[in-house]
Amino acid sequence: MKTRILALLASTLLAADLGAQITTKRVASGMTRILWAGAPRGDARIFVGLKGGRIRIVKNGVLTPNYFLDISTKVSGGSEQGLLGVAFHPDYATNGLFYVNYTDLSGDTVVSAFQVTANPDIADPASEFPILRQSQPFENHNGGDLHFGPDGYLYVFFGDGGSANDPGCRAQRLDTWLGKILRIDVNTGAPYGVPADNPFVGVSGALPEIYHYGLRNPWRNSFDRLTGDLWIGDVGQDLREEIDVAPAGQAGLNFGWKMMEGTRCNSTTNCGTVPPCNDPSLVPPVTELLHSAGSFAITGGYVYRGCLCPGEVGKYFFADSGDNKIRSFEYDVGSGTLSNFQDRTVELAPGGGQAINAIVSFGEDGFGELLIIDHSSSGNGEVFKMVPAGAPGALAVARNGSGLNRTCLASTSLPILGSALELAIDTSSHPGATSTVLVGYAGPQSGIFLAPGELLVAPGSGRLFRSIQVASGGIDVVRLPVPCDAALSGLTAYTQVAVLGGQSELCNAVDITLGYY
Repeated sequence: MKTRILALLASTLLAADLGAQITTKRVASGMTRILWAGAPRGDARIFVGLKGGRIRIVKNGVLTPNYFLDISTKVSGGSEQGLLGVAFHPDYATNGLFYVNYTDLSGDTVVSAFQVTANPDIADPASEFPILRQSQPFENHNGGDLHFGPDGYLYVFFGDGGSANDPGCRAQRLDTWLGKILRIDVNTGAPYGVPADNPFVGVSGALPEIYHYGLRNPWRNSFDRLTGDLWIGDVGQDLREEIDVAPAGQAGLNFGWKMMEGTRCNSTTNCGTVPPCNDPSLVPPVTELLHSAGSFAITGGYVYRGCLCPGEVGKYFFADSGDNKIRSFEYDVGSGTLSNFQDRTVELAPGGGQAINAIVSFGEDGFGELLIIDHSSSGNGEVFKMVPAGAPGALAVARNGSGLNRTCLASTSLPILGSALELAIDTSSHPGATSTVLVGYAGPQSGIFLAPGELLVAPGSGRLFRSIQVASGGIDVVRLPVPCDAALSGLTAYTQVAVLGGQSELCNAVDITLGYY
């Protein structure tokens, strides 16, 4: 497979200003108990992780027929168990490695690496390479999140081991991973290396993988794509839910559980020598939600760094699955100042008979756009994407005129603003092919027949782009970055490919309309 990257030329088409209002559009549905959604950076697909141990792919706006990964026979399904987290290696585009956090049939945590096959939409379950294991004393509070940080290291998020009120005070003990955030190097060592600047390297009685501690059950966490700050949604015990921040470059932070639940004093039972409540060494939350106001299970989110909703850039979005409200605020890490705290639930309601019922996770697509994962009233999972209110969707429609041309051009992604359009050219049944020429014009054509086939674009309408590349004799992929420009919304380009050399031919056309989802 050969891939060529080129620029999609901007047109002079003007579009109506969509304004600053936002909403959501559903981009995936019909799956059981989704817990995670995301993608490798720069990838136009959306990967969806299911609690039962499977990963699906949304490609070109629809679910692919096969599972990307199925390890369901290895995964336990208790109330807070399952396939809980996924992280793609920063070099996934070249090495095909990704990592999964799941609870095994004994209820213990396993973090494993997997390898994609030659088919980019299918991974090899037999390629599993366990990275670490952690026994779990109870079935709840497994954490389960995985993220690669801006430093290239893998961060692993553990809850405190479960039951209630951390009976073993594990979150404060440095001889266990429970209640901690680990930081490991999956590129060195067997099965991993420990970065030399981890804060507890060389500390007697402490596990060197630990990077931060004092957490109850960090459920959905994220790195700010711009600043590298780490945001943590830590589920509370009886009274308070909290959002914490670990500023970029700071290590060894103690977030205070179980001595503190949010900003209130809680308990030191079975903790031995620990900092007292409100000790300056403990990091307080940047904000908290009260159970008395209806919240009881926080879902951490993301600082928005996408391009489709410019008025939301820099705002942290999060939710609570108890009151099912989506909130946002801005936070200055340097000064510790929180501002512009808002309830965004009504704005982000999708409408059209759809609803966001129980928010269980947030994610980012491959281009930094915000995804919201919920469980519908029927129990099925859905994925919604934040977009400007009134934003049109993207389209890619095959067209073949009189049907004379061979079907050898297909869109493998949608032309979404700020992302990338992929078009696949099949030259495998064309002996002697030496090159392919892909063109995009502002107008369609039909009924004009040339020696190699029917012309389906109108050359007199103005050319928007052209790509010429050597034919591989297989499937060639042309990748067109789509500018994040609201003025291009609704623009339609009429594309066609000519396969040259040997018996030259014209392929079918694909008409693409730029949109937001």
